[in-house]
Amino acid sequence: MIADRGEKDAAYIRKVISAQRKLELVSRGVLLFSIFPPAWLLGTAGLSVSKIMDNMEIGHNVLHGQWDWMRDPKIHSTTWEWDHVSPSEQWKHSHNELHHTYTNVIGKDNDLGYGIMRVDEDQKWHPFHLGQPLWNFINACFFEYGIAAYDLELGKNLHRRRRKDPEFRARAKAVGRKIRKQVLKDYVIHPLLSGPSFLTTLAATFTANLVRTSGPTR
Repeated sequence: MIADRGEKDAAYIRKVISAQRKLELVSRGVLLFSIFPPAWLLGTAGLSVSKIMDNMEIGHNVLHGQWDWMRDPKIHSTTWEWDHVSPSEQWKHSHNELHHTYTNVIGKDNDLGYGIMRVDEDQKWHPFHLGQPLWNFINACFFEYGIAAYDLELGKNLHRRRRKDPEFRARAKAVGRKIRKQVLKDYVIHPLLSGPSFLTTLAATFTANLVRTSGPTR
């Protein structure tokens, strides 16, 4: 398989990236008129698909280093940033280095329930887990923010002594900057550009993010 890869594969990923960006642009354009139900439905569907493509088919695989062999600095795991509140560098550490090294190893792989759910019979049970269906629902609605907190290892670092750690503070600031950027783009600038469609575009963007996170996003 490695020997077989070549220009055909490079053309594929470039085509997918181009299609995703065009779909997002067109969908956001349609949502400028989201006050009209057909435009809302069409724009929301298109934006949802574009976010799924960016998250999984493009971002997830690029950040795994799948396309590093191309030596294209624009499509490389060391330079790629995605449409997600978790900075790519932090996601690569928690996902590539920890999850894929210690897959499903209790105490090592934090993907095993994300620290809030019991998904393995060998995990110790706590009364907190009685609310697991609710935690799961809330986590699904705001999954990208949950992943950002997870990548920060927030639960472990909330202790006062750990919060003062320079490395943790630097990573927390990076997450804060990324959240501001994403919120500004999705929930401020785009809705404001929609004028009379402000509220419906806001709802459409939230819906698209919800649809994106309801699928396989990790």
